[in-house]
Amino acid sequence: MKKGIIVALFACVFALSLALVGCGGGGGDVKAAWVGTWDLTEMEEGGQVTGSEDIEMLKGLGLTVNLELKEDGTGALVLFGESMDGKWEAKSATDATFTYEGQTINMKITDGKLTMEQNGSKLTFVKGTASSASASAASASASAASASAASASASGSSSSAS
Repeated sequence: MKKGIIVALFACVFALSLALVGCGGGGGDVKAAWVGTWDLTEMEEGGQVTGSEDIEMLKGLGLTVNLELKEDGTGALVLFGESMDGKWEAKSATDATFTYEGQTINMKITDGKLTMEQNGSKLTFVKGTASSASASAASASASAASASAASASASGSSSSAS
């Protein structure tokens, strides 16, 4: 009888472990690896690589490149003050897509780095901080305000010249 209880207990433990593995869904939320702000560390265009020293110099000039991926599937790619809002979708913990203005870019995470590749261009990012996204957004707003002021100034000059 003792043997029967041990066998029944073992069968229950085995069935429970199978149920838990089956409900695991493959390792948790795949979005978690993607969500956050990513800072540019390297650019490659036509075989020409722009490394971290040049990227830091550009940052010093206020020319930043960031990628912000929000948990709700929205995001923004900020390229030198120009923000491109879009949507992103995680296919797995290492593969995703970012879509903006009808264009879809494949993204990959390898060794903690996110890469985006399209038409021979490659951007490599590392996870940054929320403050870097705020700085990029502020830079984009400042650029837009500056362009607007320059436009208003130019139209004011042309009307006073008439």
